[in-house]
Amino acid sequence: MNAFIQSMRFAHACKVFDENKKIPKQDMEMILEAGRLSPSSFGLEHTRVLLVKNQELKEKIQPICWNQRQITTCSDLVILKSKVKDIKAPSKYIEDSMSKRGLDSRYMDRLQSFQEDFFKDQKDYEAWSMKQAYIVASSMVNCAAFMGIDSCYMEGFKREDLEDFLGIDREVERIALVLAFGYRINEQKPKSRISLNDFVEII
Repeated sequence: MNAFIQSMRFAHACKVFDENKKIPKQDMEMILEAGRLSPSSFGLEHTRVLLVKNQELKEKIQPICWNQRQITTCSDLVILKSKVKDIKAPSKYIEDSMSKRGLDSRYMDRLQSFQEDFFKDQKDYEAWSMKQAYIVASSMVNCAAFMGIDSCYMEGFKREDLEDFLGIDREVERIALVLAFGYRINEQKPKSRISLNDFVEII
C-alpha cells in the first residue's frame, strides 16, 4: 500500500492524548516545516504559527476552547493566525514578498485588481486569509500522521475571546484554527468514509 495513503488511514481526530508522551523536538520541527512549505494564494504566506508547549498556558486556554480535553492532554498545541492588514494590496509586506521573489509591479496590479473585484469589506479579507491556514493545517496533520503522530483539528473555540487572551490585534490578524498534536491513548476505530465511487463523479 502507498505509504502516504496508509498514513491517511492512520490519521483521526484524536480527542484524548497520552499526557506522558511528548513529541521529540525534531519531529515537531518537521511538522512545522511541512506547514511552512505549504502553498498559499498569490504566494503571500498568509499564515503564522503560535506553538504552545507550556502546560499552565494550555490550562488557561482550555476554557476558551469549550473545555476540550485535547487542549491540556496534547504534547504541542498549535494556533494558526491569519494575516489581514498586511495582505491588503498595496502594502510593505506585499512589496517585500515581491522583492524576495523577483516580481515586478504587474504582480501588485493583478493582486489589487483581484481584491477589488472579489472583496467588499474586512470580512472578505479575513475569510480569504483564513482559507490559506487550512492548507497549512492539512500539510501539518498529514506530515504528523506519516510519522505516526496523532492530531486533532479544532474549530471549537471562542475566536474573539482567544484573540483577546493572546493579545492579538484583530485589524492585523485573526485566529483561523487550533491544532493539537500528540499520541493517542485509546485505540481508534477503523476509519469510516464513503466509497470512492460515491466521492468522485467523472464528467
